[in-house]
Amino acid sequence: MRFLTLSTTGIFNAIRPSLFPPIEGKETTTFLFALEYNYPIIPFLEDDTEEVKAAREDLSLERQRIRAFVKALCNDFGKPIEELQTEVISCLPEFIKHGTYDGEALLSKPRKGSYRVYSMYKSYRGRKMLFQKHRSPKDEAQYIHDHMLRYFLNRFFSTDGLCGCMTGVDHIDTPLSVTTVQQILEDVEHASMPETVSVSSIPNTYTMNEPTLINSEFLLIADALGAYMVQGMEGETESEQLANLTKDTFFSDICESLYKHFIFISDCSKIAVYDEWNIWVDKLLDIYSRNQYSQLQRLLQDEVPSYNDGVIGYVKDYHIGPLLDRLVNDLTRDRLKISLYPKPDQRQSYLDFIIDYGSSIQSIVEGICKQGGDGSDIYKYQDLATVLTLDSRLCCTFYCMIDACCVALNKYMYAAIIPIVDKLDEKLVKVQISTTDTWQVEYVVKLSRISQWYRALAYAFTRNENADTIFKDLMDMQEKDPVRHSQYLDPILMGGENPEHAFSIDSLRYVLLNYYVETKNRLGYERYIKEMYPSVFDLDFDYYAQMHALLDLSEDGVHANYSNKDFYLWLKALYTFHLDHIDKDFWNEMASLWEKPDKISYLFGVDYYALCTKYMVKLAIRFGDTGRAERYKREIAAAITEVGCEIDDAPSDYKWPLFEYYIMAQINETLGHLDLAKEEYHKAYNLAMFSKACWQHYEEDNGGIWKSDEDSNFGIPELKLKDWLKENTVTYDTIEEYKQNMSKYMTYIFD
Repeated sequence: MRFLTLSTTGIFNAIRPSLFPPIEGKETTTFLFALEYNYPIIPFLEDDTEEVKAAREDLSLERQRIRAFVKALCNDFGKPIEELQTEVISCLPEFIKHGTYDGEALLSKPRKGSYRVYSMYKSYRGRKMLFQKHRSPKDEAQYIHDHMLRYFLNRFFSTDGLCGCMTGVDHIDTPLSVTTVQQILEDVEHASMPETVSVSSIPNTYTMNEPTLINSEFLLIADALGAYMVQGMEGETESEQLANLTKDTFFSDICESLYKHFIFISDCSKIAVYDEWNIWVDKLLDIYSRNQYSQLQRLLQDEVPSYNDGVIGYVKDYHIGPLLDRLVNDLTRDRLKISLYPKPDQRQSYLDFIIDYGSSIQSIVEGICKQGGDGSDIYKYQDLATVLTLDSRLCCTFYCMIDACCVALNKYMYAAIIPIVDKLDEKLVKVQISTTDTWQVEYVVKLSRISQWYRALAYAFTRNENADTIFKDLMDMQEKDPVRHSQYLDPILMGGENPEHAFSIDSLRYVLLNYYVETKNRLGYERYIKEMYPSVFDLDFDYYAQMHALLDLSEDGVHANYSNKDFYLWLKALYTFHLDHIDKDFWNEMASLWEKPDKISYLFGVDYYALCTKYMVKLAIRFGDTGRAERYKREIAAAITEVGCEIDDAPSDYKWPLFEYYIMAQINETLGHLDLAKEEYHKAYNLAMFSKACWQHYEEDNGGIWKSDEDSNFGIPELKLKDWLKENTVTYDTIEEYKQNMSKYMTYIFD
């Protein structure tokens, strides 16, 4: 439930003086803004529900808290609140964020709601544009206020705005005309509005007397925040002043954007600017939302001014710039398979290329088809003996190769990656870049880095000794010239959905460390593990101390250094390098520590939990702890079953993914349940062979462009597991035969 209080600064003092006097030298710095107090409940509940009653009680308590805040200030400084402008501004961030004063609670009950602010600035140029000569300051201020307020509320409540029907605004307080606010709300599209939004007029006064029905407490905080905003406008130009306010950490934390399209663009300004520039900003947002990129190009060329006077520099840098960066990032990720990030002076060249890219590819395909070819011929024109011009056709070829690497990784076809990156690197050597300041440079650098990453994984997963060198080279390149990446996916167990996420130094080092453990390279492991986990592994490889550093609970009941991903690497190294140096007491203590948390909650996915469990079962059996081993098996089986099979059309008896079957087979083999282990190896093998068949199907469907100029076979039917199993199931007599035939499909992560 949300409660808004409208407030103003600057020239609007002519129609409603702020409860805080104007800051000297900044009397005309003008904002219109809404301070929101938000109690987190589901919007549009009936008034008699417990949640609504709790929200209204919290609102009442917050009014008391504001009075307590003012009283504490006045008592400390011995002055009325009107004379404490500097002190209020100084203490305001603490109060708004924490509900405290000087570190002390103001009421016995904690605050449950929170504050946000939606701000809109009126530029100096914009203030002068609309005025007729000889108007009084009050008439001018009223004229601007009415126009700004209409725009503000329309933006706030409309479907194009941030709020509207997404959340419930229950009430608006205003020290200005209630009628004006109500008329504006009536004109807003009804579908965007909550069922009822009450509006109340509050006096532009504040009293310390209690109790009171004046209800100006939130207006006092809003006006104080307005003074904070005006004070933060430091700089020679309006653009500099707005930029400095934007960079203010406290204000940035509580400020929200009026533009829905900016919600997920973290670098954008949340301060709206209202003058002639909002006309083409609104056009740009509308075109962006409808994916009309050609119109967007024309708007940028024809309507966005080239100069940066007044606030235009700020609007370009903090509104339009981040929007264009997001557009370039999204389009390049979709069309090139590589996200590009232009510098401010390069946005136009990046944008021009990627917007024209789609129509260029379409034109090429249409031309080929007119000559009797098909879409696959787009890949066949390059002669590798000559220099290649980096154009749309070549970018399309590179896209398909990176996509093929991604598919091969997800299908566990690690060896199949190598001929793809061989062909890719062969083409990259021949690419000619015409300039050093366009998208081409970043694109080629990233393309080469992604190629190297796929090669490193392919070498590591096929146990090629060159993996070591490539991973070290990648880490060195990332330290000197980092490629941007996203870390929300795990690069090992979740494949290559977005290859750039793998370029963190820790991700690269993690794969290399597993490689060292698998190849029993203890020196390599001990060198890099300290760099990756200094808080744990600067313990001179004292495994007892490391165990406690990883597994001991903090005061909050969580592990400061523990995730299943981290524990798996440590556990595998322990089993590989130090198995003969641990005893049953060590095992019992480790098992007790590991059992304390909810292990599932620390996952990067069930896979790492399963891998940890596999080694915990191995250790339990080694020390004769069969009861624990069986319990661990039951826990992981339940977790895997809850996730289910990743193949939609899988038969009912194929309830788990490939790797989970393989791990459970290993666990049951360790426990001596050989018949069950053999059945699980059988299913894992069938799923691995199905992945191989899907990869071969993919190659046929895409022409195998990294191998030769084979003809494509576009549009062949997709393979279905249930149908494929009827004709392709293979059965072996022993567990060892299954393991031997599956070895090239299981990365060392799962050995």
